[in-house]
Amino acid sequence: MTLADADLLNFSAHARVLLSMTAIVWFIHLINWGIFGGWLNYALGLRPRNLWGLVGIPLSPLLHVSFKHLMGNTQAFLLFGWFILMQGIHLFYVVTIATALVSGLGCWLFGRPNSIGVGASGVTYGYIGFVLMYGIGSGSGIALLLALIVAFRDAWRITGNQYNESQLLPVERSPRMGWRAHLFGFLGGVLIALVLSDMRLN
Repeated sequence: MTLADADLLNFSAHARVLLSMTAIVWFIHLINWGIFGGWLNYALGLRPRNLWGLVGIPLSPLLHVSFKHLMGNTQAFLLFGWFILMQGIHLFYVVTIATALVSGLGCWLFGRPNSIGVGASGVTYGYIGFVLMYGIGSGSGIALLLALIVAFRDAWRITGNQYNESQLLPVERSPRMGWRAHLFGFLGGVLIALVLSDMRLN
C-alpha cells in the first residue's frame, strides 16, 4: 500500500466517523421535533441535582432546542472534531466521551435549579479546550490559532458574561444559554489534554 492509499483510507475512516455521528444527532433532532414536538428534551435533558437528570449526562448532547442551535454545534463539531480525528480515531473517542462526561457532571452539580440542559456545546467547547492545549503542548500553530480565534470570539459563552467584562462571575442574562456546559466542557478538554500529555511523558 502506498502512502497516498493510506492517507485516502484514513480520510475515508475519519469522514465516516464524523458524518455518521453528525447524521445520528440530526436524525434524533428530526424525530424529536417532527414527531414528539421536543418532548425528548424534557424527558431526557440534564436536570441539575435531580436523580433522573443523570440520564442527561450521556443523552443531552444528542438533543437540541432548535435547528439554529443544532447548526451552530454541528459547525464546531465538524471543524474541531475533524482536527482531533486527524490525530487519531481512538483519541477522538476518548476526548469526546471525556468532555461529555465532565461537562455533564459539572452541569448536574452546579447547574441552575429547575433547569433542563440540552445540546452538544459542552462537547464542542471541550474540543476547543483540548485543541488549545494540544497546540500549546505540541507547538502546532494551526491548532493554537484555531482554538484562540474561537476562544476569544466566544469567550463570553464560556463565562456567560457578555455584558460586564469587569465582572469575574457571570450574570444570568441569558437563561437559555447553557454557559455552564461550555465552561465545564472547555475545562474537561483542557484536563484530558493534560492527562494524556502526562501519560505520554511517563
